[in-house]
Amino acid sequence: MSQFIRKMFSLNDIKYSWILLLSMILCFLIFYIDRADFLIDSAIVTTGYLLSFTIAVLWGAINYIGHIRMNVMYQKQNNIHAYVAQLALSQEDKWELQAYLEDFAEDLIQQGRTKEEASIEAITHFKVQEILSLSKNTLLFNLHAHYYLLGWSILAFALFMVIGVFWITLFTSSTLMLIVESMLIAYSLGFVGLFFVYKLFDAMIYRKLKENVR
Repeated sequence: MSQFIRKMFSLNDIKYSWILLLSMILCFLIFYIDRADFLIDSAIVTTGYLLSFTIAVLWGAINYIGHIRMNVMYQKQNNIHAYVAQLALSQEDKWELQAYLEDFAEDLIQQGRTKEEASIEAITHFKVQEILSLSKNTLLFNLHAHYYLLGWSILAFALFMVIGVFWITLFTSSTLMLIVESMLIAYSLGFVGLFFVYKLFDAMIYRKLKENVR
């Protein structure tokens, strides 16, 4: 549970936050103009809301893509210890395989390879299907858990409650309070919805990758 809480409140996991901030600022300005009854064409106000929503959707897509990482198994590796450590083997088998690969690399060094070249070649040589099948995760990509979206939702809702207390007791007719409260609840619900959208995309990607590696 503690690991889940830590992941949920890893708030700095969010990517390209400036794009989301741009959406929020635009939404705030349009909301304020709308509530202030300025003599502005309603089409402009509607366009502003749509633009703010579009920017938020764009951020959601870019943020998701920004968290996709290639599986370490498929990256170019020059460290035998790191390579063996992520295999689903017993500790004894890991030591045995590491010793074998290091001996292989040592033979290559004696043939004139540098230490890094020898490590890369030894690892590459043994990256066959039998070795890949031992990996904890052989899919091409590793996807983020996205629990930080729930953390941001909880934080926004908590702020909503705090501001709500001040609004009711001190600023009952404040337009700014109304705007901030409305945005907090809207974006917190948006984060929750985005979490489930991300999970749906994760499931689709994993399913497609599994079909391709069979």
